[in-house]
Amino acid sequence: MKKTNCTVAVLCVNALFTSIWAGYVFADVTGDAVGQQVAADLTIRYNDTRMYFSRNSIPGFTVNGAILRATTPSAAYKFWDPSPNTKASGGWSYSYLRRDAKFKRLVRHENNGNFVYPPLLTPPDKKPVQVLCAFPEDGVSDRRTAQGCGVNTLATSDSRVCYEQGIINADQWVTKHLKDGHANVNQCAFNVRDEANEKGTQSFQAFIEVLSKDTTLFDQQNEMRLATWDSTQPKTLPIQALFYLAGGLPDARFDQKDFLGATGICLPIIQLSLPRTQAQDARFVYLPADQQCSPTPSAQYIQSAVWVQRPDPGSRNRIEWSLSVTPTQYGRDAQADRTEAVYAELEKKFGNDPQWKNNDNGSMRRQLVCHYRIARGKTPWNLEPRRKDTTEQVAEDNGCNSSY
Repeated sequence: MKKTNCTVAVLCVNALFTSIWAGYVFADVTGDAVGQQVAADLTIRYNDTRMYFSRNSIPGFTVNGAILRATTPSAAYKFWDPSPNTKASGGWSYSYLRRDAKFKRLVRHENNGNFVYPPLLTPPDKKPVQVLCAFPEDGVSDRRTAQGCGVNTLATSDSRVCYEQGIINADQWVTKHLKDGHANVNQCAFNVRDEANEKGTQSFQAFIEVLSKDTTLFDQQNEMRLATWDSTQPKTLPIQALFYLAGGLPDARFDQKDFLGATGICLPIIQLSLPRTQAQDARFVYLPADQQCSPTPSAQYIQSAVWVQRPDPGSRNRIEWSLSVTPTQYGRDAQADRTEAVYAELEKKFGNDPQWKNNDNGSMRRQLVCHYRIARGKTPWNLEPRRKDTTEQVAEDNGCNSSY
C-alpha cells in the first residue's frame, strides 16, 4: 500500500461518526530497508516529469529527477571536497537525469559518483544544494565566468547566459546551437537560480524541451551547475547515495568507506544503469551484496500521519477526509526557509493517496504554513484537502480552516 520505509496500520474505527482509515508511522528503519527506499525514491523522481512543484516559481528539479556527479576516487582528496579550481569558480558540475532528460554516458566515461538530494527533499539536518544553471550538453564550464554559467573564454560566438541573449525557449536555443555548428563552448546556459522565480521555471522547462528537440544530445551528459559547498562539516552535506556503472563498484566501495570514516554515515551504494537507446530508461537498484556497511537512515520532518474521516461543521457536517499530522522536532521547529521542504516531504509521502488526490482544492500547503504561523505547538496538525485555497490572512483569521 505504501512505501517500504514505513509501518502501515489499517484501522476501521467508527465512534461518534469518526473513522480512521489508515495511518503511517515513519519508523527509524535501518540497513537494507534504507537502501531499498533510496533506490525506490530515485526511480520515482526519475519518472516524475513535473516542470514545477507547488507553484510555478519553484522549478521541478527542486523535488524530482536525479542530480548526480561523476567522481574519481583518490587517497589524495575526498570525493565530497570541491577542488581548488571549483572553489575559485564558486560552482561545480553535476548532471540531471530524468525520464525526459536522458543520456547514455557520464563525463569522461566515468563509472561511479554520487547523488545529491533535490533541494526541497533535503533532510532537515543537511544543507540543500543551490542550483545555478543548466546546459543541455557539457558546457565546458571550467572555462566560463559567473560560477561556470557565463561567457566561455574558448567561444567563437555569443556564449552569455541564455536570457541575456534573448533566448528563453527551446526552439531559440536549438536554432543558435545549429548555427554555431553544435559547438558546446558556444552554447548558453539556462538560468535557474532561486531568485529567478517564474523565469527560472521557464528556463528549466526550456532546458528539458531542448533535449527532446535535439536527439543528438542523448550521446553525452547534460550539465547542471551547483554552487560549491563548505565541506568542512561533511555530516551536513546533502549526499543521498553513491552509485556505480559497470566496473565501478570497487570505486563506489572506496567512497563508501571513506565517507563512513569521516562522518560515521554509511551512504547506500546504488547500481545505476543508463539507457543505451532513447527508448530505454535508467534503472536504480540497491543490492545488499554491494554494501560494506549498513546504510544510515535520514532525518525526517514528519513523524507520522493518519487519514481521518469525520463530519465537519464547516461543510454542514459533511463527512470529510483530514490528514492528521504529527511532526518530528525538526518539523515542528522548521522556520520559514524550510516550510516548503516540510510540505515537499508531506506531498511526497501522501500526495498520491486518493484521499488527497480526489479531493484536492489546492489548499494543503496554505493550511500547513498557517499551522506554523498560529498553531505550531498544536498536536496533531489537521489538514483537509477539500478546503479551498485562500490568502494567508484569511487562513489565519479562520484558524487555518478555510471554507469548503
